[in-house]
Amino acid sequence: MKQLVRKERVKQATEPLAKVLPLLEKQLRVIASGTSVAVRKGKDLIPEADFALTNCRTPLEGLFYETIALSREEALRFLSKEPLVLPDAPRGFLLLTYEGLGLGFVKNLGSRTNNLLPNGRRIRQTLSL
Repeated sequence: MKQLVRKERVKQATEPLAKVLPLLEKQLRVIASGTSVAVRKGKDLIPEADFALTNCRTPLEGLFYETIALSREEALRFLSKEPLVLPDAPRGFLLLTYEGLGLGFVKNLGSRTNNLLPNGRRIRQTLSL
């Protein structure tokens, strides 16, 4: 996988795509390419939700996160964007997984978490946990 930087967004793409992408972008209006890894905000890199869903997570300099396995109930609460408290988890960005599959990222502040899941991906129906 090769990392690409487009304005404030960092992406990753396969080697063959990364080689031809500059030519394609000159000739065509490319709507989406590669996997969005992070967005640069000031000095910080904020992980993207798409990066959590990929199986090929290559390390990116400046992007630090821990992986936390969730129970089924916690995973459903995260996907519903309900408040999630992870007091024993380290502070900072956390990749939340369920049964080994990436669900998304949160920023753990200790007493609460900021859910980085896009609103369009949240579960909207009432869940019986």
